[in-house]
Amino acid sequence: MRLITFFIRGSKWGFALAVLCGLLSGVGSAGLISLINAVLAGTPPASAGLRFIGFGVLALGTRVASQIILNNLQQGVVQELRTELVRRILAAPLRRLEEAGGHRVLAVLTEDVLIISTSLMCIPHIFINSTIVVGCLSYLAWLSPRVFLALMAFATVGFLSYQLPGARAMASLRASRDTQDSLYKHLGSVIHGVKELKLHPGRRAAFLEESLGKTITAMRRLNTYCFNVFAATSSWGMFLFFIFIGLLLFVLPVDGANGGGTLVGYTLTILYLQQPLEGLLSNIPYLGRGSVSMRKVEQLAQLGEDPGKTIGPLLPAKTPFTRLELLDVTHSYHREREDSRFTLGPLSLTLDKGELVFLVGGNGSGKTTLAKLLTGLYSPESGEVRLDGVPITEQDRERYRQCFSTVFSDFHLFESLLGLAPTDLVPRARQYLERLHLDHKVKIHDDGTLSTTELSQGQRKRLALLTAWLEDRPIFVFDEWGADQDPIFKEVFYTELLPELKRAGKTVLAISHDDRYFHLADRVLHLESGKLLSREGAAPSGGRQLAS
Repeated sequence: MRLITFFIRGSKWGFALAVLCGLLSGVGSAGLISLINAVLAGTPPASAGLRFIGFGVLALGTRVASQIILNNLQQGVVQELRTELVRRILAAPLRRLEEAGGHRVLAVLTEDVLIISTSLMCIPHIFINSTIVVGCLSYLAWLSPRVFLALMAFATVGFLSYQLPGARAMASLRASRDTQDSLYKHLGSVIHGVKELKLHPGRRAAFLEESLGKTITAMRRLNTYCFNVFAATSSWGMFLFFIFIGLLLFVLPVDGANGGGTLVGYTLTILYLQQPLEGLLSNIPYLGRGSVSMRKVEQLAQLGEDPGKTIGPLLPAKTPFTRLELLDVTHSYHREREDSRFTLGPLSLTLDKGELVFLVGGNGSGKTTLAKLLTGLYSPESGEVRLDGVPITEQDRERYRQCFSTVFSDFHLFESLLGLAPTDLVPRARQYLERLHLDHKVKIHDDGTLSTTELSQGQRKRLALLTAWLEDRPIFVFDEWGADQDPIFKEVFYTELLPELKRAGKTVLAISHDDRYFHLADRVLHLESGKLLSREGAAPSGGRQLAS
């Protein structure tokens, strides 16, 4: 039902027009059956041929019009669904997305949206078939109210006998969809772990049999049961109509002088109803799958608020600032591998304009979490983030993020300079390519499109650095940027590029383990188990000394 409600919400007036056309199509179909019955009974009305043509044109024309309107509405609804879903994902807190899992998000964006699209394509056929059924039932009620009541009682029994196994089939559909999340997680392991699976036959066999194999087998069992039940109940529903025809012909008395005509009319109409009823019953599994997928889409959409409410006017990229402060901030999350909760903070930190700061610490100490908290990707659970003394609220967070250019360790490279006005930046970007020793690998077209992003990890990081350069924002955050660089370019990064950003008045926070370059920093921050243990000054040639 929620799927049909979602469909109607796309355009109420368009749907109303489709309803009107569908009703007229049902009237035309009922008129055709009535006319055919009269001719077979030997009592054709005047101008029967013209009436036949008129009812035929009405039934066909309005059916086509209704289907065209509903098809256009369906495509518009799917487009709106995809766009709105992506907007909500982008507006959702990063921590919620990480906890949901990328495999679940991907399953909704691909599988569920496709299933909903397929299900919505069934709605025009369901609606048109429903109007034909309503028109025919109306004709049957007019033909003999007594027999019509008997038909409705029989149909009620048939509906209940269909509904009970159908409910179990729907439960199987929901379980299958939940299992599909695990399938997408395993498929991600295939893509990202293909090298390890190729190199270790034992691991590969265990993965195929225990992880992927069990999930696929479970999905097969659930889907087979579900669609077998739907097939059996659909056939049973059609068989019930033949039973009713038998009862009508051999058991139920039909009173009146025109009893023979009534029998012919009922038999002809019920036989005619077979096609639209079969269409309705065969589409129920697709509606069921669509409803299950719609529930998953709604769950994902609830991760974030309406983007229009959370994104306000953006600050320009070059917004000046003097001081950034974190005051007693904390942030916690669950660690699945250790089955424990990790808490960052409470910690306080100040970054001034033009500072070059290194952040060091062991694996799992919270360095990347602190960087995401600093850049506004995570919200503090307590404490405050202040920019030039002004507290950052949830309403300001999207604007606050515009102060940062970042290269995280799990960065993503887009295939063009999106949002960077390529007409003005392409010449400068080409100069940066030369300086990053990438001009022989990558070309930047006039529209800002990159010729390739299929590079080594170190070279990809250089491209990401190029994008950060072009953004030209006041604060730069680098998460282990030098980890994948060769010694020569690592030297260039630390001794030339970072000092150059500092001289340009940029604030730089670099997460690093390269202790041979620590003397270049104004400060070196030590993080351990979510706590800032000390803040050490750099070498005498560097900046100021700060004690913890």
